[in-house]
Amino acid sequence: MKRTSGVTSGEANWSTGLVVKAEGAGTVAHAGVVLPRLLADRVGLTSAFRSVLARPGFFPGRDRGRALTDTVAALATGASCLTDVEAMTAQVELFGKDGGASDTTVLRVLGEYADRLREDGLPRRALARATAKVRAGVWEQIVARHGALPTVQVAGKDLAWPQPQPRQEEDHDVVVPVVIRLDATVIHAVSDKEGAEPNYKGYGHHPLTAWCSNTGESLAVMNRVGSAGSFTAADHVAVLDAALEQVPAAHRRDVLVTVDGAGASHELIDHLEALNTATAHGARGRRVEYSMGWPVDARTRTAIQAVRGGDWSPGLTATGKADDDAQVVELTGLLRHSAGGDRLGTWPAGLRVIARRVPRALGEQAELGQDPNWRYGAFATNTTTGQVQYLDARHRTQAHVEDRIKELKACGATRLPSKSYARNSAWLHLAGHAVTVLSWLRLLALDGDLAIAEPKKLRFRLLSAPARYVRHARQRILKIPTGWAWATDLADAFARLRALHPA
Repeated sequence: MKRTSGVTSGEANWSTGLVVKAEGAGTVAHAGVVLPRLLADRVGLTSAFRSVLARPGFFPGRDRGRALTDTVAALATGASCLTDVEAMTAQVELFGKDGGASDTTVLRVLGEYADRLREDGLPRRALARATAKVRAGVWEQIVARHGALPTVQVAGKDLAWPQPQPRQEEDHDVVVPVVIRLDATVIHAVSDKEGAEPNYKGYGHHPLTAWCSNTGESLAVMNRVGSAGSFTAADHVAVLDAALEQVPAAHRRDVLVTVDGAGASHELIDHLEALNTATAHGARGRRVEYSMGWPVDARTRTAIQAVRGGDWSPGLTATGKADDDAQVVELTGLLRHSAGGDRLGTWPAGLRVIARRVPRALGEQAELGQDPNWRYGAFATNTTTGQVQYLDARHRTQAHVEDRIKELKACGATRLPSKSYARNSAWLHLAGHAVTVLSWLRLLALDGDLAIAEPKKLRFRLLSAPARYVRHARQRILKIPTGWAWATDLADAFARLRALHPA
C-alpha cells in the first residue's frame, strides 16, 4: 500500500472529504440531560427549590427553582464549573427560552441558596423539610418499582435484621435497615478562597458528608475550613442529625450508622446511644446500631497482646468466603476485665470492641512501637448478636462511601466557583443533589448495567448522546441516532420518567 507522509492511504480514507463546520441548526449535544432535568421536575425538586427561595415582593426574571435544578442537571451531566453550566443550558432546544442562565446569574442564585443554609453549612429548617418531602415521595416510587428499598450487601448476603416483636402492622420476618455512612474528604484549592486552609493533604477545604448506602443518595454535606479536625464530634453529630432528618419517617425505625476511625468519639457514641430508643421502648422504639473505627491505642494494644494465638478466627471476604490473610477477635472481655480494671468503664455497657489483623506486605516497615509482622485495626459496635467475622465484614463496607465521594467530586465538587465560603457551601449542596438525582435516575428509570453504572459510564452512554431536534404534529421530538448503542435505553428511560405521577 502506498504511503504518504508516513500515513497509509487506508488510514486516511475515513477523513477524505470530511469537513467540520460550526453549523448545524436543529442538532443538540448532551441530549440525555433531559433525563435528570425531567426527573427533578417530576419528583417536585424544582418546585421545592422555587418555594424555598421565594421572597415576598421579589419577582426574579429567572425562575429560581428552574435555575437551581438546571444547574443540578448540568452537574450530573458533566459540567464542572459555572461556564460549563452556562454553555450547556444555553441550548434553547433542550432548556427552552426560560431555561439557561449566565454564569453571573447562577452565582447570584448560589448566594440566595446560601442564605437558606445555617452558619455550619447545613440546610435551615425550610430547605431541609422541602428536600425531605421530595425524598419521601421518591422512596415511595422506588419501593413501588422494586418492591422494597435496596439492601446493602455484606459478605455476599443482604443486610437484614429480624423483625422485633411485636410489630403487628408488619408482615415480614425481617426488615431492611437504612445504612447511613459518614466520612470527610479534602477538596483542594488552587487559589485563595474563604475557608481554604492548609491540611494534612495540602490546601483547601475539609467537608464532612453523609450518605444513604441503600440508594447512593447524598443526605448531608457540611462545608468546613481546611484545618477542621477529623475527630470533631460536634460536626459528626450535626451531620448525622441532618442526615436522619432526610430519611423518610417510614424508614427511620431501623438504622445502621457507620463511621471510619477518624469519626470515633465519646460524644458521637453517646449521641447514637440516645437515638437508640429500642433499648427502652422495645418494638415501639427506634433501633439505631453503629459500627465505627476504634483507635488502636495503648489499652487496645495491651488487650491484643493478651489474645492467645488460637483465639484469632479467619475473616470473611466481600463474597462471604474465608479470608486466610485476615484474622479477627473480640476484645470486649479483655478490656472490661483487664488487670488494670474496666478499661471501658466510661463507655456504654453494650459497647463491643473487635480487632482485625492482616500480615504486613513483604518489605513493609512498621512504624516505631508497632508490631513488625501484623497491621492491626479495630472497630466498636453496639450490635449484640452476630459472629465477629460477619460484624467485621459489615464494618468494612464503610469503604463504599469512597465511591460516593468520588461521585460527588465527579459532579463538580472539586472546583468550587467562588471566593465566598457561603456560595461554595451552596455549590457543594448542588453537587450533592446531582449525585442524588443520578441515584434516583438509576433506581426509577434504568435497568441492567445502567442501573448500577457510575456517572462516567452514564454520561458516555446516555447523558452525552447527540440528537436531532425536530417539530412535527405540534410535538417537539429529540431523535437519537439509531446507530447509538443506547438510544433505546435513553428513550425508554424518558418514557418511564414521563409516566411518574407529578409531585
